Amino acid sequence: MSAITLFACAMSTALVAGGKPKEFNQIFFSPSIQLLPGQILKHPIDIDFPPGEIAITGFTADLVFDDDSEIGNPVPLTQTYLHHWTVQQRINHNSGFCDYEAKRTGNLKLSYLFGVGSESRGTPIAFESPYGLVVNDSDKWAVDLHAIDLRDTIDPLGCRECLCQETGVKPRRKGYIGGLACCEDMTRCRTHSTSYTKDDIVSYRLRYNVTWREDIENITPLYIFVMDVTGELSHTEERACMIEYDIPRFNNTGSEIYRRNSTFFFPQDGRIIHAVAHLHSGAMFAEASRASSGEVVCRGDAIYGTGTTVGNEEGYVVAISQCPEGWQVRKGEAFNLDVFYNTTGGLTTRSDVSHVGVMGYMWMAAARETTPKRIGKKTGAQP
Repeated sequence: MSAITLFACAMSTALVAGGKPKEFNQIFFSPSIQLLPGQILKHPIDIDFPPGEIAITGFTADLVFDDDSEIGNPVPLTQTYLHHWTVQQRINHNSGFCDYEAKRTGNLKLSYLFGVGSESRGTPIAFESPYGLVVNDSDKWAVDLHAIDLRDTIDPLGCRECLCQETGVKPRRKGYIGGLACCEDMTRCRTHSTSYTKDDIVSYRLRYNVTWREDIENITPLYIFVMDVTGELSHTEERACMIEYDIPRFNNTGSEIYRRNSTFFFPQDGRIIHAVAHLHSGAMFAEASRASSGEVVCRGDAIYGTGTTVGNEEGYVVAISQCPEGWQVRKGEAFNLDVFYNTTGGLTTRSDVSHVGVMGYMWMAAARETTPKRIGKKTGAQP
């Protein structure tokens, strides 16, 4: 099903004094999504995108009600939790680090080009001129959308963390407490009521806003890297990215802070021009640093809501500080990713863990010192 386009080229600016480039902006909507209280959505959806060869210079997305509003009314996280959304092309994907599994198994992990979660509204992505992610329409676009309707749920935190005992999904392996595998599409968390009618169904859709340029000859192309703290890419070892992990309880660790880390080696000289972390509830911050010197090149702090309004929901990660300043990287240079979570609080129904199925990513947009291949079959996918 094609996405519903609100308007075409809703805002464009021509070249002005000072040589400002012409930029286009367009808002799209995904197809409508219907959920009952406690119900889980987790599957890829085909979406529309601007046609032709373009350079993406900005991208934002959030969940809105599918109502009579032309621009969409935002959905509170307290009603429907946006676990994550990741936008990608079906064949062409990012440049790593987790996609090395595709070379062996064909199983793409974290292959997205843009994506965050509950922090969407407070974490927009924008690239300064002359940078842009160059793509074309030779490949289909899709969003992997994971949303959880929290209405009437018995344990909202356990539900949004996909605790197996809340969703009723049988764990696939011994010792698995919760996470993506226990959030199967269209399953439901435990709710106070056991019976609902069609009047309890609420319709939602993902609203996404794309900003782009078409003067490709003036663009410095970008390529995307995603570090996962549960994976590792080195000269001597390749460890599969696990995507998620659990945070132990304070009384099991003796420390209020749980740190996890991994090391990644960059494949080519270049410059990171923008970076942002993706974290879940319980997170404190994530930081990337040079392994050789310990210099912190990017720190992303989890920002929590303190109220009841949309975009400031108390107890939810509503934004993550970004790193638009950038830093230089050299071929073979090692970088550490460290992610810090609080081991206190969290789940009330588990004595062994405070949070389950959490994530610790660092998304980075990089420019090579030599011109990279563009995404699309005309010039080949990025290596």
